[in-house]
Amino acid sequence: MTNKSDAIFEELKVNKLPSLPHILVDMLVACQSSTANYQQVSDIISRDAAITARVISLANSSFYSRGGKVNSLERALLVLGTETIKTIVITASVQQFFSGFNNAHTQYLKHFWRRSLSCALLAKSLATLTSYKQPEQAYLTGLLHNIGELVLETNHPEEYSQLIQSEVVESNQTELENKLFLTNHSDVGAWLIEQWNLGEFTSEAIRYHHSPINAVLDAHHLVKLIFLSSQLSKDNALEENASFEIAESMFGLSAALTKEIVVQIQNEVVKIAQSLSIDIDSDWETEIDKKKQVELAEQIRNAGLLQSTNNHLAQSDSLPHLFQGIQEAAELLFGYKGTQVLLIDKSDDSLKYRRYSALDDFNIETELSIPLEPSRSLIACSTVNKTIINSASQILFPDALPVIDQHFVKLTNSPNIIAVPMIVDGNTIGALVMGCSSKKEITPNTLHLLDYFSSEAANACEQLRSASQEAPPSSAEQELHLRINEVVHEASNPLSIVRNYLESLAVKLGDEHDAQSEIEILKEEIDRTGQIILRLRDLQQHEQNQEPGVDINQEILDLSKLFEGSLFLSHAVNCTVTLDQKLKRQQGNRNHIRQVLTNLIKNASEAMECGGELRLSTSRKVNVNGRDYVEIMVADKGPGIPDEVLGNLFHPVATTKGQGHSGLGLSITKNLITEMGGSISCRSSDSGTEMQVLIPVRNID
Repeated sequence: MTNKSDAIFEELKVNKLPSLPHILVDMLVACQSSTANYQQVSDIISRDAAITARVISLANSSFYSRGGKVNSLERALLVLGTETIKTIVITASVQQFFSGFNNAHTQYLKHFWRRSLSCALLAKSLATLTSYKQPEQAYLTGLLHNIGELVLETNHPEEYSQLIQSEVVESNQTELENKLFLTNHSDVGAWLIEQWNLGEFTSEAIRYHHSPINAVLDAHHLVKLIFLSSQLSKDNALEENASFEIAESMFGLSAALTKEIVVQIQNEVVKIAQSLSIDIDSDWETEIDKKKQVELAEQIRNAGLLQSTNNHLAQSDSLPHLFQGIQEAAELLFGYKGTQVLLIDKSDDSLKYRRYSALDDFNIETELSIPLEPSRSLIACSTVNKTIINSASQILFPDALPVIDQHFVKLTNSPNIIAVPMIVDGNTIGALVMGCSSKKEITPNTLHLLDYFSSEAANACEQLRSASQEAPPSSAEQELHLRINEVVHEASNPLSIVRNYLESLAVKLGDEHDAQSEIEILKEEIDRTGQIILRLRDLQQHEQNQEPGVDINQEILDLSKLFEGSLFLSHAVNCTVTLDQKLKRQQGNRNHIRQVLTNLIKNASEAMECGGELRLSTSRKVNVNGRDYVEIMVADKGPGIPDEVLGNLFHPVATTKGQGHSGLGLSITKNLITEMGGSISCRSSDSGTEMQVLIPVRNID
């Protein structure tokens, strides 16, 4: 960093960086949508440097980071969670709306947005092309490469506006900023990256992206990527020979390939801008820009009302209270009166409307039942088809509404009704019927708000209904039950091996041998032990000391020898073992490896009911995407795995063994392999099944 007092940076306000209204509107709509998922919200945020900066900053604060460095946008979003992200977006929108906006500011933000997104997309594309191992880091750095510019513009709006309007060439921008602000946007950006712990090379990439090319030719890969991406993201990049010279000198990229990449990214940015209604080519504030300002105001109002509504609904302690709260909230939000709540009764596949005699009890004064037949009522049609329907504009019943719909027109004391399905996690649980006096079409903004409101009402109903029933098992109890099932399943493996060995021993000795009675006693005791395990209720958890490594070849030899006189014999299995003798002892958990091998060998043997060939093999070095793995193969000549099972092979209860098998074996196997940083894959046909296990090479010398 240049020699400047830290006080200069400390005085800068970085928590109110502006975004285009177009972006904020899109984010607010996504945050308030009942159908928007995490990936959609993440995609929108990743297109805007200002919101991304807020997210990264908060995720690395002492409250959230817990001492761990959050150095990617994806990680930051996971750390913060959906509700915090919503708060960030809403806060940014409110600050933006009340900060004042003028034409020059709008045009600057458009240019800043385009340049930042272009640089991010270019950095990611070039990172992939040049085999940089962290293309997402390159994207994030490119998105934030000019964030210092936005900080200076926010803190010194008048001075920075004059600097922008003077059309200063980029080579002189840093010099002028140093003169005006005693710092420049590159140093400010690098300082922020250091505050957020995004990494040394990330801060260097931002600090030096305007340096002379000779100064960065031997710099870190990321520094060179951002330097080139910044150059190529300029409006006139393709008109400057310097752009092609930099690409050639840094990465040996030809002019034709460089141009192809730039044009591709430019087209992608244009498409994204069009999807957000951003006119990036206009030099003036357009009607769409003004419209987005109005939409932003509407969304801010919606956000405030919805937050108030959610707080109101959360205070309800019974369904009657909740229904009244929904009615009050609907009138506050939409002006719709007399809202009625109907919940699906699965016992007779109908919607049930219940009016209670008082708010403090569950005495039903009136009850109506509406069959879920879409052709028989507007309300049922809305519920079944998950569609909002306004009786004033519907064409389902052109002559007259069915009597049950007319009854709700009277209940709401309005000339028209609007039926809104209530959906939780994709499942319809009921419907809201709202009284509407206007015959106007429902606007897209109202539709969006109705969708979100009904979702919140549905969640509140489900929570109260669940609370009124027997409390479900806690997450700790569910985890305990799962662990018990796993232990029971895995304990059966050695027991079955011993029992199979006794079976084969009895055959070898013959029926007349004196030891047959003792063998029967042992078999009965093994069966009794199995029953005791099945009655297991308490699980004592403890960590066992693990050996410092594992000899995979030796484990395979030991197990194959153990199974030779029991499992292989009883299933007429001929086992062939082919081991890579140069495979060294590996770092890892011996018990995990042994359990994985036991499960896979047992599954393969039991799949061949009439006997067959089993092949076990290892390979010390299999390269996948540039990384070395130890390969373990378990292949049988059985009938193969049915397609309907193959798709969920590693999920619990996906089993082809019939009764007596829990279907946990391959699920546990996959979890153990994943814990070791490896992977498991399956190839199956009617001529047999191959299981391939890949574990990262970690040799113990």
